Amino acid sequence: MRVVRGNGGSAVRARWKLVRAAWLLVISVVWGSAGMALAQPASGPAYGGQGSPHEGYRVINLGPGTIAAYPHINAAGQVAFSMVSGGRTAGFFYDGRTVQGIGSLGGSSVYVAGLNDAGQVAGTSLNEHGIENAFVWSAGGGMLGIRSGAGGGRSYGLAINSHGVVTGSFSQAPDGPARPFRWSAAGGAEDLGLAPGLPWPSAGRVLNDAGLIAGVATVDDEQTHAFAWTRSGGTVAIDTRGSVESTPVAVGAAGEVAGNRLASFDDGGDRPFLWTRAGGMADLGTGRGTTAWVNAMTPGLHIAGGIGYADGRQRAMSWTRRGGMRELGTLGGRTSVARDVNARGKIVGFAEDRAGAMRAFVWSAAGGMLDLNRALHRVPPGLVLDHALSINDSGVIVASSNAGLVLLRPGGGHSGGHVPGHVLGPVVAPASITIGTRLEAKVGFMDDDGTGTRSIHWSWGDGSAKQAGKLHETDGIGTASASHGYAAPGVYELVVTVVDRDGCSTAVSHRVEVTES
Repeated sequence: MRVVRGNGGSAVRARWKLVRAAWLLVISVVWGSAGMALAQPASGPAYGGQGSPHEGYRVINLGPGTIAAYPHINAAGQVAFSMVSGGRTAGFFYDGRTVQGIGSLGGSSVYVAGLNDAGQVAGTSLNEHGIENAFVWSAGGGMLGIRSGAGGGRSYGLAINSHGVVTGSFSQAPDGPARPFRWSAAGGAEDLGLAPGLPWPSAGRVLNDAGLIAGVATVDDEQTHAFAWTRSGGTVAIDTRGSVESTPVAVGAAGEVAGNRLASFDDGGDRPFLWTRAGGMADLGTGRGTTAWVNAMTPGLHIAGGIGYADGRQRAMSWTRRGGMRELGTLGGRTSVARDVNARGKIVGFAEDRAGAMRAFVWSAAGGMLDLNRALHRVPPGLVLDHALSINDSGVIVASSNAGLVLLRPGGGHSGGHVPGHVLGPVVAPASITIGTRLEAKVGFMDDDGTGTRSIHWSWGDGSAKQAGKLHETDGIGTASASHGYAAPGVYELVVTVVDRDGCSTAVSHRVEVTES
């Protein structure tokens, strides 16, 4: 079981407008939509090279649009994620075969914050009044709102453990102070209260299966200080090093808390820490850099993150008790950052290649850093993976690409059976056109079993009828094309959907700006 992680080092602010801003800005790296400028994939062997310890991967398109929050994957390979498409932020769940929307509490925005091995999802949704409410969702039970009382207050769901316990923050009134909560189906929402030494607005951020919750208390509307809560011990401040700011990122199986701290305002940047009840807060150092940070940790305390240098370079980082802090290198460029790590020691993230382009990577102690674009089985030309975001203990990876969010399933063409649906590349089309100019668009796709395509249609985002367009397919390799003229200026999102013989649909999107001249 993987410990549910927080979203990097973003702080939960005292004022609710700042809390909401932190909730919305859960990604520190801004991804473009599927209509971003088309990068060229790196060339290389289909399965990572002869004798390589890295596996080949089959690609499954999860959803088009712009990623709204870091996706979560569980032990079964199920994925929960949020995407921005057509002006709405929606939540989705991939059950291992198909993707379904998880609905909302009545509003137009849903942000997924956690997923457990039982397939339960936690997060935050706007309700029918436009107020943020925490929720828990399952395929069998749908979405259940974790309300904050009758006073019209807000609540934010930030993490969930394997027992279905959710933590986050709530207020009794819209502008009331944030307070940490613990919720379970049996006991409902429980106010964790404020510690005597932390009399400030607070939020639970991460938790483990044993029930330890780590969170932040916000001081002077800006600075955050880490705390830990247990049923037996209550809430205690865990920043024992006098930091001006500290934020928890992950909780270990035995109650260890990893996170990031700022020693002083002129210290130059974050420093990673590991807290234990027996030893207090230990500073893990910055390696050869001037700053370092934690992005993820396994229950067994393998940490992944980054190291920063004074000249702006960044390097992906691994830390273990036995090996200490280790730089993981790059793909030939200046920058790399590790986003996630699994119990087998595989780390994923993003790195610059020699040309300065961002590429998704997987790293292992035996094989080093591999550009995942070099290890893909049967993908359309032009598909590029830019960030690897999450990995489970079986090595299944969630990544962002120029065709939207994708799943990478180990085994290539040698195992795993038939994968339903097609693999779609990015929509190739101009980013902007003028009224009176027809938009010419095309997309490439691969049919895994070669049985052929049932249908394809283009939706242009302007209310016009869907269009079939042209289709060419041979032995499971196909291209589709269509053209359209827009009658009014604006920004439109076109979506192309391909349906296979089993009825499974796969979609990619592209944003186009239409101007007067």
